[in-house]
Amino acid sequence: MTAVADRDVVFPQPVFRRAVRARLLELAAELPDRLRPCVLPLIHNPGKGVRSALVAAAAAGGQPDPAELVRIGAIVELLHLASLLHDDVVDRAATRRGMPSAHERLGAETALLAGTACVALVGQEAADLGPVVAGARGRCGAAMALGQMMDVERAYDTEFGTDDYVAMVQKKTSELFKLCCVLGAGCAGAGADFVSAVAAFAIEIGVCFQIQDDCKDFLPGNAGKPAGTDHKLGLFGLPTLHAVRARPDELGPLLLAPEIGPAELTRIREIVVSAGGVEYAITEARRHRARAFEALAPFEATPAWTALREVTDAVWTLS
Repeated sequence: MTAVADRDVVFPQPVFRRAVRARLLELAAELPDRLRPCVLPLIHNPGKGVRSALVAAAAAGGQPDPAELVRIGAIVELLHLASLLHDDVVDRAATRRGMPSAHERLGAETALLAGTACVALVGQEAADLGPVVAGARGRCGAAMALGQMMDVERAYDTEFGTDDYVAMVQKKTSELFKLCCVLGAGCAGAGADFVSAVAAFAIEIGVCFQIQDDCKDFLPGNAGKPAGTDHKLGLFGLPTLHAVRARPDELGPLLLAPEIGPAELTRIREIVVSAGGVEYAITEARRHRARAFEALAPFEATPAWTALREVTDAVWTLS
């Protein structure tokens, strides 16, 4: 059996996810006692683990160092966890992954400090892996922060354009997907052409992922944060932004109302759906998904292409 095959056996996704979670628990043990309760519930209830799965997928077929790959997986998951802690404070989200959010349980100040402490741990872990990983992590963190600011600043802007929306999402969401794929590929010894291709793939698939998330309020079986949270904060997703352009006189006043209750949310959903907002967003999500795999087309015969396709298919929920 070859060395590459040995590595593939060592890292099927369930085994890799368990190893990443174990490393996350080791890192969380370094947090002050006061902050640890903000972080541990999200480690024990990790969601889909998309970001660490992308790390492993981008490394498929190569020869990564197993311990380093696990640490990279922990870096991206902990950076994502930190962003969730901060986002929930900004969004005033009452729940996260079916549980009370950290700021609801322990206060906004503690949740913010816990998120900041996680970012510091990420920086420490990245520095231990060398200047390439540390530099990539730093650039990603800066881009994510800028994307969050762009998101907050566009609140209640019913004229926020599709191009502006995509630019914001590429910073807020796609840059972390890019970090996952680039670090996974680099750890596996991939060449520059593949690293560039997988970076382009990640940017597009991140936009696809965010658009899909925007559609959750309007589709049956919605799960995750409470429906309507973003509308109450004036953070309109792509379905709503398209619908308000189509029916501004009807939808605009509802979106900008001083108070948005259950009746208003129901009416907003009805207008967005009937105006074609969800259909438009799904079409755009499909387009970005197709563009992601166009970027990987030169590597279609590789194990990494197959693994990345499997991860993407596993989190695709739109019909």
